[in-house]
Amino acid sequence: MGMYRLGDMIRMTRKSLSITQEQLCDGICSIETLSRIETGRQSPSRDTYELLMERMGRIRERAYSMLSVSDFKVLEKMKLFEDYIKLYDYHRAEAVLNGIKKTLGNTILDRQFIIRGENLVNYRLNRISVNEFLEGLQEAIRLTIPQYGNISLANWPLNLNEAGLLINISTAYAEKEDYLKAIGILEEASSALKQSYMEDLQRAIIQTVVLNNLSKCYGLIGKHEKAIEIAKEGISISKIYKLGNVLSNMLYNISWNLEELIKKGLLPHDYKQDCLTYLEQAYYIASAMQQPFIEKFIESHLKVNYEDVVKNL
Repeated sequence: MGMYRLGDMIRMTRKSLSITQEQLCDGICSIETLSRIETGRQSPSRDTYELLMERMGRIRERAYSMLSVSDFKVLEKMKLFEDYIKLYDYHRAEAVLNGIKKTLGNTILDRQFIIRGENLVNYRLNRISVNEFLEGLQEAIRLTIPQYGNISLANWPLNLNEAGLLINISTAYAEKEDYLKAIGILEEASSALKQSYMEDLQRAIIQTVVLNNLSKCYGLIGKHEKAIEIAKEGISISKIYKLGNVLSNMLYNISWNLEELIKKGLLPHDYKQDCLTYLEQAYYIASAMQQPFIEKFIESHLKVNYEDVVKNL
């Protein structure tokens, strides 16, 4: 997961809460000391760090968990769980999650991962309602952000668990057709990621997922030009970092939004060829990336809207 210097976490958390250095350090350390800590010129003692974070309502265990290294086999299983989720293979994801439970520790981040995983699997397997899914996710994120829902996260130093939870929470709102709420959450996550100290590749992977979901939501509220712009931004990031995780989805988003603009008479019918080009690219990338669910979804769209083309795929 993303690594942060303790000074970075103090500074970013303080700014996200609009707390001045004077307010934060009063009775704990001098302003000069806090300034040196935040700029990386001095490392805080554990006591000083904990007192500063407690004053901001942060849970002290979170930061040290982020800086520790988990067992490699557990990390591999966690990655496998995420891979199965991306492939919509929820039964295998559940089997992996059950294995993780037997070996994972009992830190706050460990519990947060398990709560998120259980809610994802149970919702996708239709065992809980969307409202129960949302409640479970909010319970999980409040383990490390107790004030979630009452503060802006636009400048928050997100860890991987929190970034994933925000994406899932936005998805739950989107499935409740509250697209504006979903967009608000995703915009905050996008802003936080751009300012974070995560490793570049990991941040790019998460950012492309956020942008893909943003593109979908903007399209669903009729802001098609905005949706296309965001999808293209995500594609640019994917090209820079050679990512294929949601590339097919973003190409599909562009095509679908172009089709909607054509239907509304805002683009000439000639753009239909551009739509087809994006769809064909999306189909072949999904095939190459071994994403059968997405591949079949795009093929179904092509059959309905471009019947002649499907025969040549």
